[in-house]
Amino acid sequence: MNKISEWYPFLGHLTFPTVFLALNKEECTALQAGQSLASLEERITRAIASLPGSCVLGVDSCMPTDSTSFKKSKALKSGKLAFKMLAESEKVKAAIAAGDKTLTVRPYRRMDKTREFRLFVKDGDLKAMTQRNLERHFKRLEARQDLYWQKGLDFVDEIKKYINEQDYVVDIYFTSTADVMIVDFNTWGEPTLPLLMKTWDRDWSQVDGLKLMAEPIQLGGDIKVSF
Repeated sequence: MNKISEWYPFLGHLTFPTVFLALNKEECTALQAGQSLASLEERITRAIASLPGSCVLGVDSCMPTDSTSFKKSKALKSGKLAFKMLAESEKVKAAIAAGDKTLTVRPYRRMDKTREFRLFVKDGDLKAMTQRNLERHFKRLEARQDLYWQKGLDFVDEIKKYINEQDYVVDIYFTSTADVMIVDFNTWGEPTLPLLMKTWDRDWSQVDGLKLMAEPIQLGGDIKVSF
């Protein structure tokens, strides 16, 4: 269920508006070859214009995170730059070669890194939840730990009505009012990163709750180090 088109019809009310562009054979070939195609660039530009502000683009199953352009800036306003970003991505080319023939266009949203989380659902139940951004310990999250965990439980209970999958990983974002927005669904197990769960080789029947980055240990007193 890692393709947006597979879950969007059921869970579109819990995510960002998305425009889907089906690619024809000529467009797939152009992207894989990195040869500019004005008609596709125009289609993308019109799709971007239909949504508010700048947009992020990918194919149905992945984002061009390995693209040099993507690493510089995810936000796009033109089909020409979008085409360049997609054509630079080996991930996108591999997805197209494997049969992914749909582009996804979504509004760009600057994320507060303290509100991004990854949920691990096994046998239909939420077993664990971790920070998505492991840059550092965020003190402010401690006060919201119980609230976010309960919100995660409520979210998984809600989407059970719309999906049949029992084992999945979902990235979410909490709005300023703690509403849940779906960012992406991921494959259970590798190559999805387990983040603070450390490893996939564990007892997933156990409920681990919400895991946060630990606060750094500060050493004090008269410390002497010798080699």
